[in-house]
Amino acid sequence: MTRAIDLTQQTFGRLTVLKKVACNPLNGNAQWLCQCRCGRQTVADSYALRHGKVKSCGCWAREKSAEVIRHNPKTRASMGHSSNLGIQNHHTDLPSRIKSKRNKSGVIGVSWNKSNQRWVAHFYYKGQYLLNKQFVHFEDAVAARRAYEQRYLAANQQ
Repeated sequence: MTRAIDLTQQTFGRLTVLKKVACNPLNGNAQWLCQCRCGRQTVADSYALRHGKVKSCGCWAREKSAEVIRHNPKTRASMGHSSNLGIQNHHTDLPSRIKSKRNKSGVIGVSWNKSNQRWVAHFYYKGQYLLNKQFVHFEDAVAARRAYEQRYLAANQQ
């Protein structure tokens, strides 16, 4: 027989325990509703609270991450430079120009949809998908993709 530990009104890091809300069905640990110093509420496992695994609602990790980024000299040197984003004409068109490592079809913007057994042709340009169409035959998807490339990408390279 295990003895339940009442954590109500105890503070762990930035979290103050308000009340018990449930038990975790996987491990039997009590789940506690906690109020974070930032104002948000979150539910935390009693073991994680007592052993310092959870100290906030996530705000502390976000603050630390932002601080690390702000103090990284390489990041600070490149902040605000649009050239870092591959932006052209105020929009990023990289998905339409670069073949992903995950690409299995061998053609940029053409992929296989397992769920409905169709080839899908995509074309992303100036912040929106202009082509997102399904085809039965691979060749049809490639032809549709090539037509959009000719129409939009070739015209802008002149």
